[in-house]
Amino acid sequence: LWDLEHGQMGTGASAVIALGSGTITDIAKHAAYLYDQRHPDQPRMVYICCPTANSVTAYAANMAVLLKDGVKRTIPSRYPTAIVADLRVLASAPKEMTVAGLGDCCARFVAYGDWYLASALGLVDYYSEVPLALLDNLDSILLENAASIGQRTTEGEAVVMRALLLAGIAQSIVNMSAPISGTEHVISHVLDMIADHYQRSLALHGAQVGVATITAAGLYQRFLDTFDPTAVNIDACYPDDEQLRAYIRRIFRSIDPSGAMARECWSDYSKKLALWRQNRPQFEQFCAQWQEVHRPKLASLVRGPEIVRRILERAGAPLTCEALEPPISQKEYDFAVQNGHFIRARFVLGDLLYFLGS
Repeated sequence: LWDLEHGQMGTGASAVIALGSGTITDIAKHAAYLYDQRHPDQPRMVYICCPTANSVTAYAANMAVLLKDGVKRTIPSRYPTAIVADLRVLASAPKEMTVAGLGDCCARFVAYGDWYLASALGLVDYYSEVPLALLDNLDSILLENAASIGQRTTEGEAVVMRALLLAGIAQSIVNMSAPISGTEHVISHVLDMIADHYQRSLALHGAQVGVATITAAGLYQRFLDTFDPTAVNIDACYPDDEQLRAYIRRIFRSIDPSGAMARECWSDYSKKLALWRQNRPQFEQFCAQWQEVHRPKLASLVRGPEIVRRILERAGAPLTCEALEPPISQKEYDFAVQNGHFIRARFVLGDLLYFLGS
């Protein structure tokens, strides 16, 4: 149904213009993508992206984020034919949207660690640091310009837009969102799922991602400081599938009594679980090489929570779940942090911490 609805939007049109921010962009690009897929004998649909706020990394990305059975999924889509970004228009958007875009950019500071972790454990087929070349000095750029971003200067808006576009390109050149989407994004997605269940307004995606990035960076800092591979009980890191499936059904029943959400989560998570079992030798090797290889590499890819906090604070962005608009309770936020890794096939730090019993 979701493909049908989006595909019909392109019927009879010669061009699609997305004039708006994240949701409009994802809907428009996917309508153009489905039209192209269904009409391979015709010229590609012209798709023009006109962002009206510096709020998300979606503008230059060839992927779209859509809901399936109440669960957010990242699916293949397409690049825009052109992007038209007017700095005056961007500066006239609510400040909350610009600092949300800043928060979305901050995901790079932990997401690359998740991607490397999945690669080191044999849970992804592909890992590349080519996208890192586009984003490697992002922390210093954002830290230097955070105050002007918060003041809504055209220079600050240009910095955020450039970062958002590069982040979109970074994920697109490897055809996956892994370079800029990891632990922090699954936390944000679960927060959206909770809000949808209670029929509440959603907080801005990037604002949630910014807060979640502070949390995820703290988890990485603690993991890097305290993980002791010699104390790991390897056998205990492989839970029973049926018990875990029942656990996922139970925890998500609170936000979807129908069970559809839990089934959709399990359809992805079970694939990750199977790979985790198949690649046990890689985990054992990971533990053996932790100090010499993996710890220093992870430390180079992620940033500490204080750096992320400083960037967001200088720009006036939310730093806690209660500071989001609308505010999110600590109980709901903790639920998202603890259970976000169950919603996707992609391996993130939360998965490893769960298997370790941390």
